[in-house]
Amino acid sequence: MAKYLLQREISYYLPLYNRQIKIGASRRESIIKAPLFKGYLCFALDRNKHNLLYETHDFARILQIRDQDTFVAELQSVSKVIKTEQDLLVKPGLLKGRRALIVSGPLKGLEGVIVRHAKSGQFAITVEMFNRTVILNVNPFTDLQILR
Repeated sequence: MAKYLLQREISYYLPLYNRQIKIGASRRESIIKAPLFKGYLCFALDRNKHNLLYETHDFARILQIRDQDTFVAELQSVSKVIKTEQDLLVKPGLLKGRRALIVSGPLKGLEGVIVRHAKSGQFAITVEMFNRTVILNVNPFTDLQILR
């Protein structure tokens, strides 16, 4: 689908991350670029041009984003996390917990949920539209501000 959009000069966002895999009988480790949210591709398209999408059968359905500002903010957070190039874990569902804001380091300004607050704490951000949570490790010296 991404190739199809690219050929028609329709811009899209497909968040990719470095995924560690094991290859062959020797189980040699390799890193590949993989979609962060399997099965989802983001694009903005004028309603008048939607018919272009129906020329292909490479998608199951098109989801309309009702709260576009929130969705864009969530994707911006995802993009910021991907740039850190650390191991990420994507889980289905939306994680509940204590909301916090990262106030120092490369992820400054990122809002999410504290998963674990130990020596190697974990922090989660959600993409509500995809019903997914991205979990990342945060430096134990990262300053967090608890939100209400």
